[in-house]
Order: sequence, then C-alpha cells, then structure tokens
Amino acid sequence: MKNTKKLNEGCLKIFQLLKLLYEDEAEYNDVTEIFLDEEYDQTPNNLQVNLNKYINTLKIFGIKVKKERNKFKLLSGLYSMDFTLEDLKSISLIISYLNNIPDADMTKNIEDFLHLLEIRMNNEDRKTLSTMNSNPDYDFSFYYSDIREQIEQCEQICKDNFFIVVIYKKNGKELQCKCTAKEVIYNSKTAYLKVYDASIRQNLEIPIENILAINSLPQKATSIEMSTTIVYKLKNRLAQTYKLKEYEHTNGCDEKGNLIVVNKNEDFDKLISRLMRYAGNCEVVSPKPFREKMQAVINETLANYESE
Repeated sequence: MKNTKKLNEGCLKIFQLLKLLYEDEAEYNDVTEIFLDEEYDQTPNNLQVNLNKYINTLKIFGIKVKKERNKFKLLSGLYSMDFTLEDLKSISLIISYLNNIPDADMTKNIEDFLHLLEIRMNNEDRKTLSTMNSNPDYDFSFYYSDIREQIEQCEQICKDNFFIVVIYKKNGKELQCKCTAKEVIYNSKTAYLKVYDASIRQNLEIPIENILAINSLPQKATSIEMSTTIVYKLKNRLAQTYKLKEYEHTNGCDEKGNLIVVNKNEDFDKLISRLMRYAGNCEVVSPKPFREKMQAVINETLANYESE
C-alpha cells in the first residue's frame, strides 16, 4: 500500500511538471517545489538528484527538457504532429522574417507560437526545419515592383559579364567602383547587386535602390577576376566547435591545432563583421589587403570606443 502511494505521488509530480512545461512556466524554484520530499531532510544536491531522476523518466517517453536561464524548457512533447514540406517551408519563412517585425509584443507572440509548433515536431521534421533555416533560399523578388526596371538592368549586366563602373550612395556619400557584376540577390528588406571589386579583392553587395548609375566598359571579365578567396585560421575551442558555412571548406588543422578555413565569395562587410566577433581566436592568413583592411576596421572601432 505504501509503495502504491509513493507511485501515485510520483505520477502526480510528473503531471505537475508537465503542466508547467506546457504552459512555459517551469521556473526552477517552482519545479524544485514540486519535488521536495517532506519526509526527508533534502540537501540541494539530493534535491537535484531527485529532480534529475524525474527528468530522465520523461526522456524514456521521448519528452526532452533542457534548463535555460533558470527555467526548464520543453523541447519535445508527448505527441508529434505531421508536418508537410510546405508546412515547414512556411514556418521557416516566418522565422526568417521575425527580426523585421517592429512590434516587440507581436514578435514575442509569434515566437511563442513557433515554439509550440516545434515541440510537437518529430526529429526528422525538426532536422529539416533546421537545415532550411541555416540554408535559406527564398525569392523575395516579388517585393520590389517599384524598382523592377533597375533590377532587370542589373540582371542583364550580370549576364553580359563586362567590367562596369558603379556609382552609388553609402552613408550619405557618393562612391564609385570599377568591378564585375555577379548576381542580383534579395532578402526581406533589400535587393542588392553583388559585385567583385578586383582592386581591393572584395565582394560588395550594393543596395540597388542606392545605385545612381552603371556604366559598362568594353572589357569582359574572366572567371579569375570574378572570384575571391579568404583564408583564415581559428584557434582554441572555436577550432573544435566551428561549423563551416555553405561557401566554406577547410584544409584541416595546422601543427598547433588551428582550423584552416577557406572562404569563397562571401560579402566583405558580412565576413569581416563575423570574424571580428571571434576576436583573438581568429587570424586572417590571406590575402594581405583583406588582412590589412580588417585591422584598419578593428582600429577604427577601438578608436570610436575610446573617444566616447
């Protein structure tokens, strides 16, 4: 009879935990309150052991839970829903556009809704969605009917493969560069003309709406003149945990265990911004102009901080 009572109490605690998890209200203190046993003088360590026992029990039934910022989060539920590929594409599109929603409350509501969908996905659907998010391939061209003529001009220039001089505005200044046009790309905010500037060996993504003029030159570009390769190495723990981007491959590790990464054709501004986040764990190997430019950007950033 006593064992039956303990079993019933354990089941009740499991259901109380599930209720908090599904309501996304599983604060650490609220969860530990459920698993306090008044018959025993529980130390924090004993309480944690008891809690882990129940969490592991949920795993047996396929319910995954993780602790995040003093709160337990549900990663998978008691049952899964069937999602079609079109469903997953729609969800991925919503995720990609979240950062562009100006209303913070609406963003939070959508995030909560997406979380409810995700915990009801099976492992295969969750993996497919993750792949879509890491390699987005959305065509936002239909957004830009107001600059359709300029877009078509840029697309034709990319096909012609001549050297061009682009005159455009950036940060209120009028700039120009001699380059080769590679492709027109889109995101949910802007359409860009992606070009390669051979003088600085960098790819640039110029907002089409900021382009003032494009003048074609008689000389055609070669494949060598339209590509750029940046080589950098990552150190310490980052070398072990780094995940290669879709436009990267690795030459393995050097004798010191540093990961050698070869990056082809990533936009310069995006690449340098990403590499700067790695701080001392990243070192640009080649080419020299890129290494010097990155050092100049770092020095300029530090100078801005010191002047404040």
